[in-house]
Amino acid sequence: MTNQQIPLTEDYTRPWALMRLLPKCQRYTVARFFNRQDAHNHLRFLDRYMPEAEFEVVFDLPVTQDTNQLL
Repeated sequence: MTNQQIPLTEDYTRPWALMRLLPKCQRYTVARFFNRQDAHNHLRFLDRYMPEAEFEVVFDLPVTQDTNQLL
């Protein structure tokens, strides 16, 4: 067996993510940011121009094998 790395689809060098909350417990990553303040600034912008949509700022790190072993 080979230890093959699967490329990540998300850019986890930017751990702060702005998520749009969708029906049936679904979510969509709108954007990723280096710091929390930038994410909240973008959230305020979206709240102003899309008041009917729900957004949330989250700190989103990838789950690795090492963290799975801790659980």
